[in-house]
Amino acid sequence: MPVSLQLPDTYFPRRGLLFIWGKDLLDWKKILGEQKTDSRLDVLVRTEKLQILFDQSYPAIFVSLVSCALLALILWPVQQKEVLMTWVLILVTSAILRFVLFLLYNRIQPRGKDILNWERPYLITLLLSSMSWGIGSLFIMPVDSQLHQLLIFFFLMGMSGSAISVYSANRPITLVSIACLLLPITLWFIVQGNMLAIGVAAAAAIFSIMAISTGEILSLTLNQSFKLAHELKSAKDNAEKIANIDELSGLNNRRAFYDRGKTFAEYCQRNKEELSAIIFDIDHFKKINDKLGHAAGDAAIVQIGHLLKQTTRKSDLCARIGGEEFVILLKASVVDEAKLLADKLRHIISKTPITYDNEDFLISASFGVAVGTSDIDTLLKRADTAMYKAKEAGRNTVTCDVDTAITINSEY
Repeated sequence: MPVSLQLPDTYFPRRGLLFIWGKDLLDWKKILGEQKTDSRLDVLVRTEKLQILFDQSYPAIFVSLVSCALLALILWPVQQKEVLMTWVLILVTSAILRFVLFLLYNRIQPRGKDILNWERPYLITLLLSSMSWGIGSLFIMPVDSQLHQLLIFFFLMGMSGSAISVYSANRPITLVSIACLLLPITLWFIVQGNMLAIGVAAAAAIFSIMAISTGEILSLTLNQSFKLAHELKSAKDNAEKIANIDELSGLNNRRAFYDRGKTFAEYCQRNKEELSAIIFDIDHFKKINDKLGHAAGDAAIVQIGHLLKQTTRKSDLCARIGGEEFVILLKASVVDEAKLLADKLRHIISKTPITYDNEDFLISASFGVAVGTSDIDTLLKRADTAMYKAKEAGRNTVTCDVDTAITINSEY
């Protein structure tokens, strides 16, 4: 399926900075999980994005701590020690909280939609860390040293660039992080009123606009990529289902039965366990089609598929391997287990009416059962022979392989 990247009409940076932030930060509701109407595909994409954020956010913690230490050393001669130490302590505490959150996430290793339960804690710890930098920079800002003011500004610009690279998988989180980092110091420079401060504030605004615009393209591209990957996986799963599932009965088709059945039989042979095969087909199926029409025959096949799903275990392998022929492969310690299941199915099929064209009709089936440790082809051949003997015995009966049991015809 070709995918074209379509940017919204409002993409181009003719919008004001605050309008861009304001519009995109409306996605906070999405971050906080308040939108309950997300489609399944949207949930999968959100889950994958959050998983990526957790996987690649570890380095951001250490980058933040190293940057904090460097900036504290630079400001040490020009700022009060108590102020610097308080700021460092706050930032280290926020880093520890993030680190503990990531440790818990990796220990629990949530899967599927459970990952979304970690979205809110991730955002809260990120906000604490970003505000420790953004708002904290105002408290450690030297009043009488423009050089150190510019150094603080460049550190925050670098942190913003890191935020774009680390959090690019989730655009709203990227915008939240940049806003917390740059908005306080930008407003501070504007308030100062001198030409240098205004120039720095303008540079911060230009950087933010370009970062947001570039991030929008990257976010849209990643989003399309994630969606395409899930759509391809879904298409692959559907194609495999179509290739392996019989359309009418909803059971495995012949190909899927032999693929899985051989593996099943080989497992039983390795573990010296007996394997049972039950083969049956609908009695006088041609007469049903000739008398009532092929749609009635289809209705009979649909009902048998439904009855098999209701009666057999999940571990049993059921399939439609021919027009009106069905097979069940199961592990059975004694022949009586397979024989009783076959007779139970025979009774249910013969007593359950099929509704077609506002009329009910009954069908019956003849069963052949074989039990042993032989390969699947040999076992099915023996069960098939037993089934034809059941037809010769009058139909609507269960006949076991001659080596293991005798014909039964009970009313269950």
